[in-house]
Amino acid sequence: MAFDAHALLVLIASPGDTVEERDAAERALHGWNADRAQREQVVLLPRRWETHAVPRLGGRAQSIINEQLVDESDIVIALFDSRLGMATGEAVSGTAEEIQRAHEAGKPVHVWFSDEPIPRNADLTQVAALREFKETVEPLGLLGTYASPDDLVFKVRQAIESDLAILELGPITRRKPTTGAVLRARYDYERESYIDNRGKTKYRTRRERIVVQNIGTATASEVELSAAPLGEGDAPSTLADETPTIIPQADFSWRIFPSAGDSRSIKLTMSWHEDGRERSETQDLSLS
Repeated sequence: MAFDAHALLVLIASPGDTVEERDAAERALHGWNADRAQREQVVLLPRRWETHAVPRLGGRAQSIINEQLVDESDIVIALFDSRLGMATGEAVSGTAEEIQRAHEAGKPVHVWFSDEPIPRNADLTQVAALREFKETVEPLGLLGTYASPDDLVFKVRQAIESDLAILELGPITRRKPTTGAVLRARYDYERESYIDNRGKTKYRTRRERIVVQNIGTATASEVELSAAPLGEGDAPSTLADETPTIIPQADFSWRIFPSAGDSRSIKLTMSWHEDGRERSETQDLSLS
C-alpha cells in the first residue's frame, strides 16, 4: 500500500575493507523500513559510494563524491575496521573527508570502530594511521565500537531512532493525485547466512529481482523492461519475456541474474500499454 513519507538519504561511508560492515548497516536501514516506515512516515534510503557515485570527469574524485553523496545526505554513518584509507589531498582519507564535511554542515554523523581482532594480514601502517585518526576525532564527540556486523545492525538502528527523535522533519508535503498508470521500480533481494571455512557467519545475496509497482490509477498492460548500464560493465540479464498486466497498487517481480563485471547501476526503461496507447518511463536504479 502506498503512503506519504519523508525520505532520508543515509550515507554509509567507510574504507574498502569494510564490505561486511557496509552490508550490515544497509540491512539495518532496510530492516527499520520494514518495521517502522509506514507507521513513522519515514523511509531511509541507503547511499554507498560504490553504487551511487556516478563517474564524471572534471574534478577531484573525492570532490565529486562529496557533491553527489555527502552534500545530498541527511545522515552519515562512518565505519572503520583496520584501515583508514588513502589520503585525498584535503584529508587523511576519503572517509575522513566525508566525516569532516558532513559534520561541518551540521548533519548527524555516527562513527564506529571495530573491536574485532586485527587481521594477521593487516597493513600495520594503516592500523597506526587509523589509531592516530581516532585520537583526532575523539574531541568532536562520542565514538562507537562494534563487536561484529550483527552487533553493528543493532547499533545503527539505535542511532537512527536517536536521529529521528531530534530531527525536525516537519509536515509531509502531499503531492497532487496522479491519474493514469505510474510505474516505479525498486531492487530487492534475500540474504542467506552461511559459515565460511574459518567458522565465521557470513551472508550472501540470493534471489535478486526488480520489483515494479503501479502507484497510479490505471492498469498498465503488457509491461516490458529493458536496461542499460550506468558506468562500466553490462546490465544484468532479466526474464525479459514476461509481459504482465499490473493493476493500480499492485506489483510484479522480474528475477535478475547478475554476472561478474555487470554494472550495479542501471537506467531502466519500463514500457506498457494503457487505454490503447503505448507509454514508457525511465528510472535510474541501483542494484544494491
